[in-house]
Parts: sequence; C-alpha cells; structure tokens
Amino acid sequence: MLTLKANSLNWALEHALRYGDTDVFPLPFEYDSIQHDWTELRTWLEGHNILEWQVRPHRTLLSPKAKHGFRVITQLDPLDFLIFAATIREIAPDIEASRIPVNQKIVFSYRFAAGTDGQLFDSNIGYEAFLNQARFILQDNAINFVTITDIADFYPRIYHHRLENALQSTTNRQSHVKAIMRLLAGWNGTETFGIPVGNAPSRLLAEITLSDVDEALLANRVRFIRFNDDYRIFTQSYAEAYRHLAFLADVLFRNHGLTLQLQKTNILEKNLFINRFLSSPEDRELDSLKVGFKRLITELGLADPYERINYDDLTQSQQELINSLNLVKLFRNEIDVDGEPDLMLIRFVLRRMGQLGDASIIDDVLDNLEVLHPAFPDIIQYLKRLPHLSDEQRSSIGAKVIDLLKDSIISELDYHRMWALDLFTHSTEWNNQDKFFELLVSARDTLSKRQLILAMGRASQRHWFQSQWRSLFDEPHWSRRALLAGASCMPGDARKHWYRSVEARLDPLERAVMKWARQYPFGI
Repeated sequence: MLTLKANSLNWALEHALRYGDTDVFPLPFEYDSIQHDWTELRTWLEGHNILEWQVRPHRTLLSPKAKHGFRVITQLDPLDFLIFAATIREIAPDIEASRIPVNQKIVFSYRFAAGTDGQLFDSNIGYEAFLNQARFILQDNAINFVTITDIADFYPRIYHHRLENALQSTTNRQSHVKAIMRLLAGWNGTETFGIPVGNAPSRLLAEITLSDVDEALLANRVRFIRFNDDYRIFTQSYAEAYRHLAFLADVLFRNHGLTLQLQKTNILEKNLFINRFLSSPEDRELDSLKVGFKRLITELGLADPYERINYDDLTQSQQELINSLNLVKLFRNEIDVDGEPDLMLIRFVLRRMGQLGDASIIDDVLDNLEVLHPAFPDIIQYLKRLPHLSDEQRSSIGAKVIDLLKDSIISELDYHRMWALDLFTHSTEWNNQDKFFELLVSARDTLSKRQLILAMGRASQRHWFQSQWRSLFDEPHWSRRALLAGASCMPGDARKHWYRSVEARLDPLERAVMKWARQYPFGI
C-alpha cells in the first residue's frame, strides 16, 4: 500500500497554481475549485492507496513545435496531475542524487530544487547556463570541433521498461516506482512507451532515463554537455567527433531504442559553431534584454519575474532602462527576417511587453500569425496582460480573434482554437458574446466546446444552461465540469435546483467545482 503525505499533496497543488500543470495548455479553472475545497479533497486523496488509483480522462492533441513542425502534448486530469506530481516529488531527491552532480557542469536540464511555493527545479541552472558552459569549454585551444545533436521524439518514445529499471536503481521506495509505472500504463493504454509531454514532473522521469547514457559518455571519456535531449560534444579532431557521435547513437539505440534527429545533427568547426550558435546578433541582443530585465526586476524587488510592471510608477532611470531595451524594434525586425523567426526571442518580447502593458505591437502580432502561430499561447497571454485598452479596442480585438476561427491558420488546429477561445473564458471584457452559441453549435472538437461553455457562463447566457442538467452526464468529464461551472450564471433559485438535481451523481472533483461555483458564480 502507498499513501501520499499531506505536505507532498500541498506542494503539488502549489506547483499547479504557481507554475501551471503544463507549459502548453491553459491552466484549468478546476485548480481554483480544488484550492477552495482543498481540506476535504486532500483528506480524500490521502486516504487512497495510490497503487490502486484509477486514472481519469486526460486530453491529448497536436500542437505546433515550429512553423511546420508538430508534437503531441498531454494535459492530465487535475486530480491525476496532483497524484503524479506528489508521487514524483517524494522520490525526487533520490532521482537528483543519482544524476551527474551539478558541480561537474555537464547536465544543465531540470535540476531538482523544491520550494514550498511549488518550485521543482533550480531556476539558476538552465539553458543559459548550458550556453555559458559551451563558451567556457571553447576557450580551450585543444577543442577544434563541436558536435550538435538531439534525440528524435524523445518523450513519446521513452520505453517504460527502461524507465522502470532506471527508477528502481535510483530509489529504494519501490512502491512509488510501481505507482508511477501504473499511472503511465493507465494513460498509455496498450502502448509501453511514452510519458506525458508538457508537465514538469515528467521532465524528471526523462532525466533519469538518460542517466545511463550520460554515465556511458563519461566512461568513454567524451567531453560533452547536455540540456534535456540536446547534446554538445567537444573534440580535437573531426574523426574523434564522428567516433563519439557514433558511440552516442549506439548507446541510445541499444539501451533505449532511441535515435538522433538527422536534421539537427552536425559536426561543426569551432568558429562556425560559435558564429552560428553562440554569437549571432539576435543572441547578443536577447542576452542584453535578459540582463537588463533582470537588473530592473532586482531593483524593483519583484518576487515574480513575470509580475506586471507599471511603467508610470518607475523612476526616470528605470524608464530609461526600459526604453533602451527597444523591444518593439527588436520584435518588428524579427518578424521581417527571411525564413522562420527566433521563437525564443518572440516569446521573450511578448512576455515582457505584457509585463509593461505595452500595446504597441498588437497589429504586428495579429497581422503576422502565418509566422507567429507557434507562439500563439504567448500572444493570447500578451493580450490578456494589457490593462489600458478601451472597451472599443477590446471588442475589436475579440472580434478579430473570433474571425481567426473561421478561415485562417489558427482555425486548423484544436490547439490554436482552444487558446483563441481562452481569451473569453475569464471575463466578458472582450465582448462578442452574441457569437458564442453559433460557435458552440458548429464546434468540431471537445476542447473548443469546453471553452465556449465557460465563455457562455461568463456572459450569463442563462437560457442555454437551464435545461443542460438533463444531458450533463452524457458529456465528457472536461465538458461536464465546464457545464457545472458555467451553470452558476443562472439566478440563485434556478442554480440551487440545477445543482441539487445532479449533486448525488458527482465525483469528488465535480463536487468541488460545484461548491466553488456556488461561492463564486459566473456572470456576477
């Protein structure tokens, strides 16, 4: 039997609320309802034998990875996510202890450093440190070649048996290992490979899976660094680089059935690597932006690096720093480049412009979705962060976003439609409520339908909800919970009768949604 500790479950909820349950889906409103009813829900979760936990319906869909590339992403049911995160959290120290130590400066991805606020990873160790270590190694005059490569379809191809072996050799808490593998089997059905893509706890599983590859490279005296599935190998000669690359490919295939991405694998002369990957004008300008913003955030004493900044409240020197960063020019230059824009730079600018509440690039964004669509979630978040738009501007933007759902690149993927409609699920400030019902009738995917139900609830379209209790249990779980929340827009007596008629058949999460919606009804 395995039961989870209260503090592990508390941490899991804090993680979801502060960092999200994924970095690719909107955070479900259910986490607010869970927080509202947390004492009762946590007691219920604590009483479960996790080795007998039955997984709940999750959401899987295709999302853009680049302009013409895709990946499959997953969002777990909120209760499943809390169980998954808490279980991994309890063995995370063992996982970290079995990896190559941080002080060796070899592996820079997702180093465990939990905090009471839900933090899972050390924020000081990441991709930037990975690049800086490459710069340091290249100061060695004996290095003449750099091999770049990464693993093809890494997370979806992780073999469960190999992951289980890695976990079993990492920790003596074998019940936790069995629970994790049982959860994965429940989500994957008959497939024996693949872990959920997009959530932070999965990243620790991916890291421990590659630990044997890291150790093999070290034992073979390969000088390398790694960030997630991205490798850099440093050698004196081309022949040595080829030998080490072949060794890496062989270990990955023999141990894990994994292969390297052909298009992203190359052996480059040192100076060519530096020019291409470490010292482009865009990289230097992005580094300057990051340094400037870090300085500003430190000066302002912001606990959250993405906290909104009111430009008018800044001192003259702070305003001058913001002006010197020239975010608008950088953004416009990037979308005008031939080929694909630097999505890391685009996302950085969108997030910082959102922090500042600067609406200068709205037209640039909406007019260039053909190239910017992989960053569409950041675009929606940017729009939400703009505080000084007039009602007319918001209504116009809302109409443009809805028009995107009819015949544009945004209308083609469930992923994009879900994010576009997320703009309307939290408030009515974007107007266009008269279009929701028509969109709901024609919705061809459950994600859009759920978003539209929430939007209709926010817009107090009470007439539609009044009869929906009859078909509530015909709906999939995710849409059912949206109906429970949206129905709170009805008048008090009607709402009370509606909830009373379905309450006996609700599961614990649905009951939590109902309690939360009663306390914080939509449309008020």
